[in-house]
Amino acid sequence: MILCKFTKTDSAVYTPHLDLLREMGRAVRRANLNVRFSEGFNPHMLLFFSQPLPLGLASTAEYFCADSDEEPTAFMDGLNVKLPRGVRVLSAVRCEKASVHAEITHAKYRYKTEKTLSNEVIRDIMSRIVLEIPVKTKKGMANSDIRSRIYSLEKDGDDIVAVLGCGKENLRADSFGNYLSFEYALGDYEVVKEDSFIAKDGILKTVDEVYGL
Repeated sequence: MILCKFTKTDSAVYTPHLDLLREMGRAVRRANLNVRFSEGFNPHMLLFFSQPLPLGLASTAEYFCADSDEEPTAFMDGLNVKLPRGVRVLSAVRCEKASVHAEITHAKYRYKTEKTLSNEVIRDIMSRIVLEIPVKTKKGMANSDIRSRIYSLEKDGDDIVAVLGCGKENLRADSFGNYLSFEYALGDYEVVKEDSFIAKDGILKTVDEVYGL
């Protein structure tokens, strides 16, 4: 099994998740890389991806596992020749199982806004017990308490950096960004996902740290 870290930037941010999966599979074939297929009546390439990004959101910390015996560096180099603009494998290592996508609990996002939050506002947000905002659900928009899904919120220069929940405690970066922009008149914003984390004994460690990427 090979674990790959890759980017989704530039025009690729507008590629839906299912299309990205298909594009990655086509790149594997064009590069003549060996990846195993599932068995049964409808075999498919065994590629396992981390949680889908909202459309339009850029990331430099996406992950997928490939069931392959290829040498990781050769696999990465072969893919990068065939991948579209904005999708690039940054590193690859051998891993034992394809469970990384299920282990990720948090992600770090950087918001670039026309204005920025004051330290007082950040302290106020983080001190709240309940914080309800409108979020997208399968039935449409609904108010939801998202306070437990905000791990940290701070300023880095004029940027706002937030570590938010993923997986079962997922908080969409765009939903949180829309709330900040509307509630505090920040104007338009750009957001980039910069890191993914796995909770180990109550401590967040980056996927790169845990797997040696």
